[in-house]
Amino acid sequence: MKLKKQNWLIILAGCASFAQADVTLPKAIDSKMVLQRDREVPIWGWADQGEEVTVEFAGQVKKALPDASGKWMLRLDPMPASAESRTMTVKGKNEIKLEDVLVGEVWLASGQSNMQLTFCETNPQEWVEAQTQKDNRLVRALHVSRCIAGYPLDDISGKWKDCAEMVAQPNSVSSAAFFFAVKLQKELGVPVAFIDCPWGGQRIECFIPDEGYKAMGLPIPRRGNIPDAKTAEAALKSAAKELEDAANAAAKGRWVGLPASPAIYGQTQNGIWNAMISPVAPYALRGAIWYQGESNCGQPDYFQKLQALSAGWSQVFQVKDIPILQVQIAPNDMNGQSKPGSSVLGDTIWAAQYRGSQEIPGMGIVAIQDTGIQPTNIHPPNKKPVGERLADLALKTQYGKNVVAKGPSFASAKRSGSKVVVGFRDIDQGLVTYDGKAPSWFEVSADGKEFVAAEAAIVGDTVEVSAQSVPEPKFVRMGWRDVALANLKDKNGWPVFAFASQAVAAQ
Repeated sequence: MKLKKQNWLIILAGCASFAQADVTLPKAIDSKMVLQRDREVPIWGWADQGEEVTVEFAGQVKKALPDASGKWMLRLDPMPASAESRTMTVKGKNEIKLEDVLVGEVWLASGQSNMQLTFCETNPQEWVEAQTQKDNRLVRALHVSRCIAGYPLDDISGKWKDCAEMVAQPNSVSSAAFFFAVKLQKELGVPVAFIDCPWGGQRIECFIPDEGYKAMGLPIPRRGNIPDAKTAEAALKSAAKELEDAANAAAKGRWVGLPASPAIYGQTQNGIWNAMISPVAPYALRGAIWYQGESNCGQPDYFQKLQALSAGWSQVFQVKDIPILQVQIAPNDMNGQSKPGSSVLGDTIWAAQYRGSQEIPGMGIVAIQDTGIQPTNIHPPNKKPVGERLADLALKTQYGKNVVAKGPSFASAKRSGSKVVVGFRDIDQGLVTYDGKAPSWFEVSADGKEFVAAEAAIVGDTVEVSAQSVPEPKFVRMGWRDVALANLKDKNGWPVFAFASQAVAAQ
């Protein structure tokens, strides 16, 4: 129970004053961390005013002085990747030695439950596969504990973990992010880390910085009031006493409810950003992987919120056009809320995700409808293919590797008599279906409102679509229903993206 008490106090103390005699560091700057290669690396912490702080690492010596609030920051010069276990020394009035520090690639992993799911909650075979990596010292994670706040906190509750810790505790980190990092590490041959900070059931608004809202001209979420030091101290001590009482009861075999997170930090629309991501910025990183959208289904402004997320994260992490690699939300009946013949998920989330991948610099997307999806389960159980497809997209777009990183997507639809001929871009080896049957979930319409199931056939690099009941089709779509699991793919295994389009008359 002692460890639990310490972890709880870390959460409670996130906004406490750091002005003290000793130099202190945030949880992000610690032993086992991975620093981003080939970029300036911010290192920061707190110390007394006038106390010079010196950081030594990899032959570099940098110095800084705290500002009026006691915070200091310096930047290490860009470094090449290194798997060598090295020590970083931070000196002020005291000396801190951070052990086993590596240099490689760092990615932020965020979103809602499908990014949050751990090995305990996904396909059990994936944990078996993950355990083969227990001795891989080049894959690390900074796991951020869940917390919300009405204003940006100074530090997180969390710690750096190596592979041995992650696989020994199957409920400790994101399964999708783990497999993403493992594949990147294997293909790049350098250390890879991810900052693990998702939260299930949360809307995109929770993760957007104030800077992102401002960039898009959106109302900035109202902040809570920062408490005075005495009020905060009293609340923290009260919560600590409750926790101590619960620990004493447990020692006697009695179980007592734990106190909820105190209200002194408050909450606001982007409370997750304030408490879980903002305190980590501006930790140097390459980009982000993002698996979120279920909780925004039905809302018409998801594209604008993706723009705000990109603009905000680009600014606070100081990465121009920050790469944000999305997972297309899997087909799902949205807990029975889907309406027959319609696609709320497609019209509001998929369309926004596709548009974001085309119009927002740095943004990309992978489809996963072929990875063992059950439309009645909002949590697809197989996360290894999700992480590995995201890794392929990163390898292609960020590291210049010659790999397949996406499936074919809609290019054109032309009417030819009673048929519609659908063309695709990014075809690699040719079109086929997963089950050897005719392409499924193609539909046509005369008015764009009432769609009927259509017959479809692969003809070269196109698909010819028709329905007897619609002799003059003007609209065509594939997989554009909440529960559709279309079977069309490239011969290399990547699925064709769903689409909805108006057909153009043949010339």
